[in-house]
Amino acid sequence: TAAQSGGPGFPGGYNHSGGSSLLTANIRLQRTYDNGLILGARTDVLLHHDKLSGDNYGNDTFERLYVFAQTGFGRVELGQADGAAYTLGLVGPIVDEAVTLENRNISHFRDPLTKDDFAGFFQQTTAVQSTSNYAKLNYVSPRLFGLQLGASFTPNTVRTPLPFTGNAPDSADRQHNIFEFAVNYTSYFSDLAVGLSAGYAHGSVEHATASGADLQDFAFGAQFAYMISDVRLSWGGAYRITNSYLLDINQARKGQNTHGLHLSAMAEYGSWLLGVEYSDADINGPVDHDITGYQASIGYKLNDNLQITAGWQWYDYNRNIGVFYNGKPDVGLSAGFLSLGYTL
Repeated sequence: TAAQSGGPGFPGGYNHSGGSSLLTANIRLQRTYDNGLILGARTDVLLHHDKLSGDNYGNDTFERLYVFAQTGFGRVELGQADGAAYTLGLVGPIVDEAVTLENRNISHFRDPLTKDDFAGFFQQTTAVQSTSNYAKLNYVSPRLFGLQLGASFTPNTVRTPLPFTGNAPDSADRQHNIFEFAVNYTSYFSDLAVGLSAGYAHGSVEHATASGADLQDFAFGAQFAYMISDVRLSWGGAYRITNSYLLDINQARKGQNTHGLHLSAMAEYGSWLLGVEYSDADINGPVDHDITGYQASIGYKLNDNLQITAGWQWYDYNRNIGVFYNGKPDVGLSAGFLSLGYTL
């Protein structure tokens, strides 16, 4: 149930309640050989979503579709998969991946004029995810002395089973030949678990306009964990800066940038999880946006497959040009939620 602040367009504000659902499935086939080599294939399918959920990959039915080889020298993936920088990126602990400030799967807020997701024009993702699930070649090294390296190559921004297949859109400022590099480090210092990550993506612009630019995308993350008796405390966050406006890879522009910050902390005791999150996005472009979010949530794992989560979420949206649906350049949003997640 959500409450959204009013203005000249909606003097009494906009309050609404409802439900949202998301259903995905995955299939993995693999064979392990006597020498330890693993060959396989995987697909992730979006079976159902509504206007407020599950549109993380541009309404793509096959969200992932790739073959892989796991060897003693690392893992190689070929096809429609997340990039190495997103795979190795750390963003802080999250109680429920469906309802979160970081790359959420479900949104709470509607545009009262269209009934669509009010926040759909910008979904904060603080790890490098410019290459989304476009067809690519990935390599992730084995972890050695706590260090793991990754690299990806995405020839075109096309969702096809294999790189160099499919027809890329012939549009202005289109990115291609995108290289991605990532590093992840984990270790223990006494009883403190430490994780650090960094990711970078660079693309080459085609059909460039006067303001078009090569893609530049950086992200840095950290995560820590410490046990106090039977309570596991974890905290961390990430910072990202990219020249793609609103994180749209085809809007990489000169003099424009999007900054994102995500911080979170969580306490775990038995089957209980208690967490808080903070996010901030500073978006500079044709219209500047400042978006700040807060969330507090508590989760309970009924078993290994089932988790129920309850919490509250707040957002403040501000823009420097134009107005939102309420007739003002700012809008405040808050929602209480109850989430049920089941994994088979």
